[in-house]
Amino acid sequence: MKPPSSPRVVAIGSGGGPQESNTTAFLVRSIAQAWRKGSVVAVDAGVHLSAITRILRESQPSSSPSSSVPSSSNPLTLTSGPFAGLSVPHCSPDANAGYITSSLIEAYLITHPHLDHISGFVVNTAGPPGARPKKLAGLPGTIHAFKTHIFNNVIWPNLSDENNGAGLVTYLRLVEGGSPALGDGEGKGYSEICDGLLVKIWGVSHGHCIERHSHRGSASSASGLFSSQDAVAAAAGNQASQTPRRDPFHAHQTLPATTTPTPRRQSLLSQATTFGSSSVPGPGPGSPHAQAGEQERFCVYDSSAYFIQEQDHRREVLIFGDVEPDSLSLSPRNLLIWREAAPKIVAGNLAAIFIECSYDDARENDRLFGHLKPVFVIEELCALAAEVQAVRRALDAQQQNHAAPFSSSSSSLRKRKRPSGGGSDVSRRPAPRQPPPPPVAAASGDGHPEDPVSPKTSSGPSAADHDDDNAIQNRAEEAWAPRHELSLRDAAEGSGPTSPEQQQQQQQQQQQRQLEGLKVVIIHVKDTLSDDDDAGETILRELQKHEDEAQLGCEFIMARSGQSFYL
Repeated sequence: MKPPSSPRVVAIGSGGGPQESNTTAFLVRSIAQAWRKGSVVAVDAGVHLSAITRILRESQPSSSPSSSVPSSSNPLTLTSGPFAGLSVPHCSPDANAGYITSSLIEAYLITHPHLDHISGFVVNTAGPPGARPKKLAGLPGTIHAFKTHIFNNVIWPNLSDENNGAGLVTYLRLVEGGSPALGDGEGKGYSEICDGLLVKIWGVSHGHCIERHSHRGSASSASGLFSSQDAVAAAAGNQASQTPRRDPFHAHQTLPATTTPTPRRQSLLSQATTFGSSSVPGPGPGSPHAQAGEQERFCVYDSSAYFIQEQDHRREVLIFGDVEPDSLSLSPRNLLIWREAAPKIVAGNLAAIFIECSYDDARENDRLFGHLKPVFVIEELCALAAEVQAVRRALDAQQQNHAAPFSSSSSSLRKRKRPSGGGSDVSRRPAPRQPPPPPVAAASGDGHPEDPVSPKTSSGPSAADHDDDNAIQNRAEEAWAPRHELSLRDAAEGSGPTSPEQQQQQQQQQQQRQLEGLKVVIIHVKDTLSDDDDAGETILRELQKHEDEAQLGCEFIMARSGQSFYL
């Protein structure tokens, strides 16, 4: 049974182009808030008003008796479709779509300012205004792009409330990784975005720019891995760890981690250094342009992902913008999100992940342009499964530590009283025990004795040890102290170093079913505009095949426009 206050997601647009009628757009609300004013947030708006109108036409009755014409005092309640339960005050779907956008939607969470994620929002700002400005939320770089390139009185009028604009839009700059000054407990770092919903944003990599210009990518300091300012230098110094992983369709592009980088990555690194060299034709040395050219680098384009949390019961969804795999990125940051998500999955609070998969596996790696295909979706989910497994192990270890027998044994030793009676302390001490004989050493082939069979074998107390209460307690604590050596059972089973293939197989077995019950909703599929099989069906089939091998336990769902996800 679903929690009474879980978030609900409506897919307004689920595709990634080139059809402009179905580009990325979602609505999210808390069910506990019903369809109240300001209770809905939009995540991206590649399409918006037109798609809402189309969905209403499919679910709203075509005509109503004159006695039941809806109005503000006598609204019509929709009974089907993703807007079921919504009371609409108008007869036409067009007017009701305007009511939804002007009254119900409180804020727009923008993952990144590419046109297929913002065009609907920008055009719809020309519609009838509401009683208060719309919140436009995102990373500071996203807000800067809107100010500089959209609401600049060239591409579109300045409708914002900054720089003497019209005031229809107000900017909300979110802190990457969450603000440490906001919230507490499970809501720490989350910002309230509307009634009943909290958000936390993380930056991700959406490919790199191949133009020659000064770096303008991520300046995130929250990442413990790479920021895009030093991505090229870091990749050059750590090529092995950044080598792309397996690609079953294009094996010539994938090399083992111990070999040199792929030709594609090596080309990127060499071009990045060449762009700043004197071999590039341009202004003479010493000129400002030449000095700027020395700093030119490939920039990494920033996108983002949103954790959206229901305020009362802490139920969450994770919605990604466009993203590429860490194994191909010059600024890998997905692992930070998986580490944030893992405890939520273990606690049962993260209901679904909305993640893009733009192409099928036949797409070559160097033509992904900052996107994912099924093999890389599974690769990222395996990284998530490893983090979930680590959290579960840590919880198990914590529980075992609380139940350790030493806790009772050591306390009883501390409470043990000295025997009563007269005499000196020496007379009350028991006679010193002789140390046990050393273990018998087995003879090796060359006649030299080998080490004892068990590394945990102790040599017994020395002559300097006293058998008073403190000495007994110290030896008891030493006996219970954790050790990193192999046990007798490990030695008997022949445990020891294994080959990389065996280690990888063991790791895959341990990660199986770690994501049991998690829904993975696939978004941003790009239409092929051909008579071949539907792109979404092909991607879903390939994901299921990879899942049969990985056994992660998650459920894959292909998003469609007009679909409602009750999580």
